[in-house]
Amino acid sequence: MSPLLVLPVTAAILWLVHASMGTVGHQAYRYTRWILFGGLAAAAAVFFSLAVRASRAVPAAWKDDSLAGVFEGMLALEALLVLLALALLEVIHVAVTTTIRAARTRAESQRPAPASSL
Repeated sequence: MSPLLVLPVTAAILWLVHASMGTVGHQAYRYTRWILFGGLAAAAAVFFSLAVRASRAVPAAWKDDSLAGVFEGMLALEALLVLLALALLEVIHVAVTTTIRAARTRAESQRPAPASSL
């Protein structure tokens, strides 16, 4: 499988696990957010540093014809784009779940209290 497909598919699966944990109210939801988004940011930084290192390793005479570091640069760009897409999904997820919780809370507060039997 191509590395250009593995990164978004893996990130999407991890985000679905993260979102389902948040939906059911699991306590690890906070930690999975940091692991997912921090890991994507770290991956982008590592890919970018590999691209710079690969391009610097090419002799000066070959610089014009070299594609050294291009693949790593593409992976860094892809990691950043996946990070931005998942951040947008996270904002939408948090907005929807907050709206649902607020509506449930408002509906429960408007119910009349049960009469106490004396």
